[in-house]
Amino acid sequence: MSREDLEDPSRGLEKPARRRALFTALAGVAAPAMPAIALAADKKAAPSDELVVMHGFADHTGILLWMQGARAHRVRVEIAKADAPAAVLRTIDAELDPRTDCTATVAMAGLDPGTAYQYRVRRLDNKAVLAKGTFKTQALWQWRTDPPTVRIATGSCAYHNEPRFDRPGNPYGGGYEIFDTIAETAPDLMLWLGDNLYLNEADYTSREGINRRYRFCRAYPSMRKLLTACPQVAIWDDHDFGPDDSDASHAGAGWALEMFKRYWPIPYAPPVDAIYGAILQGDVDIFMLDDRAYRYPREWPEDAAKVMYGAKQVQWLKAALTYSKAPFKIVAGGSQFLNRVSGSQRESWARYPAEQGEFLRWLEERKIPGVFFLSGDRHFAQMLRFERPNLYPLVEITTSPLTSGIVSRVLDSEKASTDIVPGTMLFERNFAMITVSGPRAKRELVVEIRNTKGERKWEWKTTAAELAAGART
Repeated sequence: MSREDLEDPSRGLEKPARRRALFTALAGVAAPAMPAIALAADKKAAPSDELVVMHGFADHTGILLWMQGARAHRVRVEIAKADAPAAVLRTIDAELDPRTDCTATVAMAGLDPGTAYQYRVRRLDNKAVLAKGTFKTQALWQWRTDPPTVRIATGSCAYHNEPRFDRPGNPYGGGYEIFDTIAETAPDLMLWLGDNLYLNEADYTSREGINRRYRFCRAYPSMRKLLTACPQVAIWDDHDFGPDDSDASHAGAGWALEMFKRYWPIPYAPPVDAIYGAILQGDVDIFMLDDRAYRYPREWPEDAAKVMYGAKQVQWLKAALTYSKAPFKIVAGGSQFLNRVSGSQRESWARYPAEQGEFLRWLEERKIPGVFFLSGDRHFAQMLRFERPNLYPLVEITTSPLTSGIVSRVLDSEKASTDIVPGTMLFERNFAMITVSGPRAKRELVVEIRNTKGERKWEWKTTAAELAAGART
């Protein structure tokens, strides 16, 4: 979502009162201590000798544990089963190296499926406990039992106020209690849909500036509970990548990629120049797309060369969807996939009609079952539904924002669009909760859009059978 879209009434959007924009400042890659965070509603900064910890993706036999220290030193991670915390099963040493801004990702592998574990992170020099927590590996249900219930929380557009660098006026970010709300739902996974932070001119013009912003946002007190409440995975959108509405021409794309990989452990093997890939949560396949690394400018002439995802990524997605046996196949991206209303899809795939049209034709011809789309970016929530002759309809759920500004008015042409499911346009901060349950042969899916307090505002229910109507199975 363009910053101008939130400010310029000529684009059909109401101007927020003296909105805050995006944070500046350059800092060294290896900050000597965790930055203090002076915030009106979020006053406690991370203690100087404490780690910021995040749980990365958990598979059947392990989890990725990400950490960042206030300074360089060595740590030891001790792992024990949650029901026998005194019996340490193994230890893993890691170095918080200033060359990577005192971050480290530890792969805790070789564990038992479907088992709860406890970890402690100690300093090697004085044995002080810097952090501790619990996690659970995924159950190995295949060929054994029905799939487990799967609960995935997801959202986009998280703005973190930073008074030192924000514009004067009312804060643009707010509602940080949404992170606690999500944590308290205890999902199996938190899927970040892009604009997970907001870089501005002074950030994305240098490697050090991007790193500084990541460090600040990752230490934000309201985030820390959520980061260890469940495994976290992420894709990016323009504000994680560089300038507003940025594309592959961005000169700092390499820095953005380096910092994304530093701060978000990727649980698959992406190509060297992008971040797309797939994960399996229970029996749900999630295809996580990169809408920036190969993206052409939207002003490019309307020809076959103009692409958002690029031939290599689209070919991979086609192959992955064809191979997938999951009853539900979530195609997740930072930008909207299907919105075709003129003026409302500045960042939508509809601005790349040759690539989008070819893929949608292929999807219909192949009759792939169980596909729906998940996106962010728009600073409001909505559900789009597209009928297809003799085949189940395509649905796209857009959830946005988490803590950034809220769009209060959209174009009349979009509100009148027959593609939008009535009653699903929500103009308040929100997240989505996806729940898949039931026996293997009768899997059901519910997507709930919830507000900051966790109140359900609307939901979509379907079944694997409904998303296989007319499809090849």
